[in-house]
Amino acid sequence: MERGIRPLILTWLALLLLLAVSAGTALLPLGWVNTAINLGIALAKALLVALVFMRLRRAHALLRLAMLAGLATLALLFGLSGADYATRTEATAPWTQPATVAPRLGAD
Repeated sequence: MERGIRPLILTWLALLLLLAVSAGTALLPLGWVNTAINLGIALAKALLVALVFMRLRRAHALLRLAMLAGLATLALLFGLSGADYATRTEATAPWTQPATVAPRLGAD
């Protein structure tokens, strides 16, 4: 096996292992912990792909700057979406029935 291909194969095997772990945890009833675990696994897989397959560890400074700009844009979009979701009030559609029916005045 060539020396340059060994890290690629090891990374590929690590990605397959992380895929199996994420598929296995999806079947377990862990509640919100399942989401946190799978987000951590997704972050690990993205870092492996970026550092090994995209070779960002030894990339030029301009390429690293472009990666940081993309991550900053993604963080900004997540932040704005979260702020919008957190400050939104619940509005029911006019065609839906209310959950409780108010009593009529004068009814027995």
